[in-house]
Amino acid sequence: MNHNWQVNRTNPEFLQYLSSRISISTVLAQILVNRGLKDVDSIKDFLYPSFDNIHDPYLLPDMDKAVDRIKLAVKRGETVFIHGDYDVDGITSTALLVDALNKLGLKTFYHIPNRITEGYGISNAGIQKAKANGASLIITADCGISSEEEVAAAMAMGIDVIITDHHEPSEKLPAATAVIDPHRKDSAYPFKYLAGVGVVFKLVQALLQSAEHSIQNADLKEYLDLVALGTIADSVPLLGENRIFTALGLKVINDDFCRMGIRALKMIAGNGKKLNAVQLSYTMIPRINAAGRLDDASVVVELFLTDAEAEADKIAGLLEAQNKKRQKIEGEVFKSALDMIDPYHIENAIILSSYDWHPGVIGIVASRLLEVFHRPVFLFSVKDSVAKGSARCMPPFHLFNAIAECSDLLVSFGGHRQAAGLKMSADNLEAFKKKMNKIIENSLVAKDMVSVLEIDAAVTFADLNFTLVNELNLLEPFGDSNREPLFGAKNIKIVNHKIVGNNHLKMYLKQDKINLDTIGFGMADKLGKIGPAAALDIAFIPSVNEWNGSRNLQLNLKAIRPSNLI
Repeated sequence: MNHNWQVNRTNPEFLQYLSSRISISTVLAQILVNRGLKDVDSIKDFLYPSFDNIHDPYLLPDMDKAVDRIKLAVKRGETVFIHGDYDVDGITSTALLVDALNKLGLKTFYHIPNRITEGYGISNAGIQKAKANGASLIITADCGISSEEEVAAAMAMGIDVIITDHHEPSEKLPAATAVIDPHRKDSAYPFKYLAGVGVVFKLVQALLQSAEHSIQNADLKEYLDLVALGTIADSVPLLGENRIFTALGLKVINDDFCRMGIRALKMIAGNGKKLNAVQLSYTMIPRINAAGRLDDASVVVELFLTDAEAEADKIAGLLEAQNKKRQKIEGEVFKSALDMIDPYHIENAIILSSYDWHPGVIGIVASRLLEVFHRPVFLFSVKDSVAKGSARCMPPFHLFNAIAECSDLLVSFGGHRQAAGLKMSADNLEAFKKKMNKIIENSLVAKDMVSVLEIDAAVTFADLNFTLVNELNLLEPFGDSNREPLFGAKNIKIVNHKIVGNNHLKMYLKQDKINLDTIGFGMADKLGKIGPAAALDIAFIPSVNEWNGSRNLQLNLKAIRPSNLI
């Protein structure tokens, strides 16, 4: 995919001012300005996340109602039913809530819906399970904001419902006992982008603050491992509270005394090594997700709740096997989707469907196609004349709002700005395709369909050293809205190059009198595509390569082109 290279630049005097005030390099100051951080206090809060800076949970709408109802359940000795969701966010939300309510003395049951037979949201099967277990209160975790009918059905049975969710609400909220969602129009909460597990954490925070037997913050922090996993997995912005939760949660995950289930997952996914946010996204998180994509995700809730090493190891092994199966199915669906696309005649949106696609992997495949084609993607798995879809898109397009404009063609839908799920009659697929392409035509221009390679700072090889790499670690954890910083350098000479591994480009490059080692993963064909060049422009992430006891500065290449002004 071609990129438009865009280099961020800021007034040098301002960068020097920030550098001197906070004792950081001007390069780091530039990156922080790029992240929208332009004053000393906000930069310090960003670089040094503190639990002291989390917000009052009672600023969320209906929090007082929810806490009062749960405290009444404790007093009466009621049975509480947790209705979660089948992705990592929903699973961690459910485990956190079950654990916390059990510690408050409540008898709890939970339900994770089957992705294929029940779909997203509160299910009738879940409500019937709550009734069968004698529950008088249902609390949702990462779902419920679009389940008006199901909430009404539960309330009609005499079962109260508390909704905790973070998806976009419609104009009319479900008539529940309490509806906690930071996206509510009447919400005064300062941070709108909590994951579902973040909303659950705020409920638990409020509960523990109000509990007669005061529980200290140290106990509350023990849940941050689950909050970090769900937050990273759901690709919400790693800013504000999410950054605090993730940074502190990673410390809990990487602690030698972490919960048994996480220890088992770390061993099977990364040989027990310490993991950062990026590494979690391709090691532990896909294995957690695999259960809900192909089978029953309830087993992962048990993984997070168990104290038995043998049980944790058994479940982790099961997730490993399911993940391998998921990878195979995903690869087949991705190839099938690519075969349907004419690269020379691509519409505003990629909208594809098949009776052969497994509904559990189409969301991942949609994300992969978005990376390749940089336009909204809608993939549908069709069965019994019903099309169940997953959609992904890039900024600045608002996916949820666009889908809402097509609601007359849909059975149901829900989601966020950049990711959503939807269901319709297969007979409406063609009409949906035409309408969505028209919406996109009126919303986006040609440049929106071209990926932008956003370079945080133009540097020279003389700027690069171990001190800078260590300083960049202050920006961790990386993720949505806080990607790894990308640097650009121009007029770079090739000293030598070779292909290593299956498809990697290894080059020794020179600028002025400084030589540096580089590696471009999956870039073996890039030099041939750009043709002969006297010099290159490169986009890269600096890193430290440790091998056989030695440490060397190495540039992880992300893009190259014939040298010109950048």
